Amino acid sequence: HSHLTDAERHGHWQRIAEGKVQVVVGARSAIFAPTPHLGLIVVDEEHESTFKQESAPRYHARDVAVARAKMESIPVVLGSATPSLESYHRARIGQYTLLEMPRRVLDRPMPAVGTIDLRLQVHGRHSRGMISRQLHAAMHESLADDGQIILLLNRRGFSTHIQCPACGHVVQCPHCEIALTHHRTKETALCHYCEYEIPAPRACPQCDFEGIRYSGQGTQRLEAEVRARFPDATYLRMDTDTMRARGSHEKALDAFRRGDVRILLGTQMIAKGLDFPNVTLVGVINADTALHLPDFRAAERTFHLVTQVAGRTGRGDKGGRVLVQTFSPDHPAIRAALRHDYAAFAASELPMRESLLYPPFAGMIRYVVRGPSQETTEAFAAEMAQRLRQSLEAERAEGRVLGPAVAPLARLRGMYRFQIHIHGPNRHRLRRAARAAAAELQSPDEVQWIADVDPLAML
Repeated sequence: HSHLTDAERHGHWQRIAEGKVQVVVGARSAIFAPTPHLGLIVVDEEHESTFKQESAPRYHARDVAVARAKMESIPVVLGSATPSLESYHRARIGQYTLLEMPRRVLDRPMPAVGTIDLRLQVHGRHSRGMISRQLHAAMHESLADDGQIILLLNRRGFSTHIQCPACGHVVQCPHCEIALTHHRTKETALCHYCEYEIPAPRACPQCDFEGIRYSGQGTQRLEAEVRARFPDATYLRMDTDTMRARGSHEKALDAFRRGDVRILLGTQMIAKGLDFPNVTLVGVINADTALHLPDFRAAERTFHLVTQVAGRTGRGDKGGRVLVQTFSPDHPAIRAALRHDYAAFAASELPMRESLLYPPFAGMIRYVVRGPSQETTEAFAAEMAQRLRQSLEAERAEGRVLGPAVAPLARLRGMYRFQIHIHGPNRHRLRRAARAAAAELQSPDEVQWIADVDPLAML
């Protein structure tokens, strides 16, 4: 894994190649381990997006695992409580064998899940803060019963939006045109994409108005609220800001496991794979953080996250419950997650994917064209899209080209970004057409472009 030094990684690689290691456990790069007598591959939490490497060479470790297992004539097990729709669909049509485990260990019941409609909180008299009245009461009850609590908010920082109420100016990154996030620990405003950082402004940079407003929700703000509401309870925040030091992740979880910490709050890193029998309450602070992103997998990722974090409670004799705060309690992904009903979610999501020719019913390639000049970059993206249309027609690929269009993150690190999507039911023809279109394509010197086959990152 990435925390190993080059020397440590080389030593492990050497021992594996010499046949001195029987079981290899690792992150996505472990799939390339030089095992001389490989007999089984297990991909745990196969739905995880981190199995896809987003820089060249781009690959998905799950797909590499399936290909390697086929080459070596060995079985591969893709494990998940919430499988990716791609894997689930392949099992439905007989490409994979579906093995279901409908019961929990020791036949424990699934935790009761309730929703808290945040729309009612806004219109009520008690709408201040991130923790609703119902969740606050449940936390008091859990702490009184010597239980532990997990609070999930998949957004780090203190305030995610800094805006002047006088002139409307939003404090943005000059390189990315994205709102800076306030981090109270160092009193800075930070861009989460390029690490641009400035001191947190006390007055509006545009008009000098001193009443500049910090708004939005982040894990630092949640930590401050927990500290104020439960001053006698021990708590710990886990996000990429607090877990930078080597071994910090393990130390934090060990403290929670021993019971030294009563309330664990953080981002998605606390949502999966943890087994703490004394956790009697899980609170999802806002289930909608990723639900309405311009990404066709937004609903699937929300379902995965809520379902996975709900599984962190009810693992001991005390049982447990889950409270989900949301502005969208009627969304199919939220409703299915509340019932732990994967089949219902798949039944609602797959027909929509099929009608729109999205994976798993079609192949997809995403192109991102970026450059310092908006006009030059857009012109090259238009030329590329035209070539792709011609190439698809020549290959009779029955596909379609969407774009070029401004990418959801329109400017990053000083580069303007445009995107093109191509979809087609025949993956081989789609890729042949893509290769043919790129064969003699010459981009301007300052313009860069990438082709991402079967993309997971859509922003």
